[in-house]
Amino acid sequence: MTEDPSPELNAALARLLQTTWARVPGTRLQLADLQRHLLHEIDSASRTDGIGKGHAPDQYTLSLHPGEITLLYATVPDAQTQLSSGLAQALRSSGYQLAREPHITLATDPTLEAGEARVIAWHSRDPLLMTGVVPPEAPKDSPPPGAFLIVDGRKHFPLVTAVVTIGRNQDNDLLLASPHVSRKHAQLRVKDGHYVIADLDSTAGTLVNGSAIREARLEPGDILTIANVELIYGEDPSGPPGVTPPYAPPFRFRADRDRITPLDLRVQKDLAHRTVRIGKKPKA
Repeated sequence: MTEDPSPELNAALARLLQTTWARVPGTRLQLADLQRHLLHEIDSASRTDGIGKGHAPDQYTLSLHPGEITLLYATVPDAQTQLSSGLAQALRSSGYQLAREPHITLATDPTLEAGEARVIAWHSRDPLLMTGVVPPEAPKDSPPPGAFLIVDGRKHFPLVTAVVTIGRNQDNDLLLASPHVSRKHAQLRVKDGHYVIADLDSTAGTLVNGSAIREARLEPGDILTIANVELIYGEDPSGPPGVTPPYAPPFRFRADRDRITPLDLRVQKDLAHRTVRIGKKPKA
């Protein structure tokens, strides 16, 4: 993320490693080298969003010589948990954003010499999709002319911007009031003149034509299932179909008058078997 990592993070990692290994007898691990490797991995794997915030990786593997692992666990049985929670605190105090709690996996590597260490860091999910914050280079194309969504079979939602967030929170572009919908559930983005839908690591998942997706390009007529809410994607440059008049919800606040908010979505029983189970999402 930067050639000169945060001095606060540098100091916090030094304290964490020293605290963890201070009681380990006979260790030959070079903590200064481990600290430098960890800083490099955090810096290299971090992502910066459109408002300049750095998102640190949430998955780490720390590989050590088998003898070092044995010594560590003999003295600090909860070393893996201690390192993970300490890293989370260090990252937050240094200004990094975390889409998920970081987890450090301790692994043995017999190819390493005693005192050597190897660190690998990565994101389990794209943090920019999970937070709904799109980097500045993403979508620059114009939306397809006349693109729209039909919500609940009768409500017309025009798609006129390059990014459209869908979810239960008030700050989404399209609000779906069903309790099964995640706070930030999915996002539509324009790529190469077409809308692409991406699931934002939602609980119930997102389906396109009955298949669970992480990301999929949309074509007119595609049926989207957001938890238990069905939407139909369409494109009509001449305007919305006459049978689907614009939806006018009973707004309570004047600030909401520019936002279409389907508050009376019905739960369709025939969609229950199509809802994705937690942890059953396909690979992207």
